[in-house]
Amino acid sequence: MPTLRPPANVSRYLLTVFAVTAAVIGVRFLITWAAEIFLHPIPILGGWLKSLEIIELSVVLLFAVLGFGLGSATRHLSAKTSLGIKSIALLVALPLVFFSSYWLRHHLWLSYLTTESTLSRQQITALANQALSREGGSQGFWGYYTTTTRMPILPATVDELERMAEDQKWFRSELTRFSGIEPGVFSMIFDGAGWGIRLFYMGLAFLTGVIYFFKGLAEADAARLRKLAQGTVVRGKA
Repeated sequence: MPTLRPPANVSRYLLTVFAVTAAVIGVRFLITWAAEIFLHPIPILGGWLKSLEIIELSVVLLFAVLGFGLGSATRHLSAKTSLGIKSIALLVALPLVFFSSYWLRHHLWLSYLTTESTLSRQQITALANQALSREGGSQGFWGYYTTTTRMPILPATVDELERMAEDQKWFRSELTRFSGIEPGVFSMIFDGAGWGIRLFYMGLAFLTGVIYFFKGLAEADAARLRKLAQGTVVRGKA
């Protein structure tokens, strides 16, 4: 029984999509790693930049490359392919690339906690999940993502990790004592500011990706026309 294989053009399209997405994720990993290792540990300045998530400004360039690359890759597809089919790769790649930075941050945080203690990585992960669950109600990557919206700088040692929730309560109670404002108000402010920053960068990334995706589609259509024109010239000379 013969083996079914996708057409050569489809194979080239899928290979291009994979290469573009992998390259953008690789650069995003490199930027995130450099920021976590060299930028964010700087006293005061590093914490301030981490709170504002300044490195996420790189999404403008990265998502422009991603969108244009995926749009241009559609030159390998038939001109009759619907926009919905062409957009599938973009819809999958956008969240994958965006959240990859936070996945790496979560991994680096757990690795740092492990190196600063005598516990195993499995034990550290369990303690981290408990702390994230107490503070944000979720564990694992999503617990890390939601918790860091209001606590950009997480504990760096096991002792700090175990009292994370208590330290946050003390900090907010001190703010209440000095300002006279209820703790719930500060929680709303911190949550709103954190999610506002995240949603801003997310919207910026997705908007940039979509705009440049359509520019890539236009480039793909132009490439088809050039190829068609070249074929017509060759046949005319023949």
